[in-house]
Amino acid sequence: MSEDTTKTAKKTLDPDAAKKAQAKVDARKRVVKFLADNADQLGTVKADIELLIGKKSATATSGVGVNSVLRQVMLDAHAKGVGVSEMDIFQQFRIGRPEMVIKIRILILCPNPADRVWVKLDKAEGLYHVVGLGAAMPEGWDGYDPDKKVAL
Repeated sequence: MSEDTTKTAKKTLDPDAAKKAQAKVDARKRVVKFLADNADQLGTVKADIELLIGKKSATATSGVGVNSVLRQVMLDAHAKGVGVSEMDIFQQFRIGRPEMVIKIRILILCPNPADRVWVKLDKAEGLYHVVGLGAAMPEGWDGYDPDKKVAL
């Protein structure tokens, strides 16, 4: 692998994806605050909005959670044909290898099988790569099998 290829493969996380995720969190906070301030004037619309965004107060993880942001980061990297380094994931999410095993399982166990994101760690390079999308298990997959609910 040439030096240029190595640099491309270890690109940092897309700052636009992080900004987009933070914008969603901020927007949710504003909506929750608006609902609290105007509850008496909104009538049944308040219940409809709460149904869409949830009733919890606006916290850093409400609305757009870590799993959603991590999923988008992995998909953005996959679209560019690069992996996401362990260090980038740790710096942005404070997630190490043991926690990533759980996060990968969550990405695979999504309620709609067509939305599954199959992620694998290349331990030699320290990069997480998306190796498949959708319901079909990627060829050579040796990780968690969501249909049998067991680790292979």
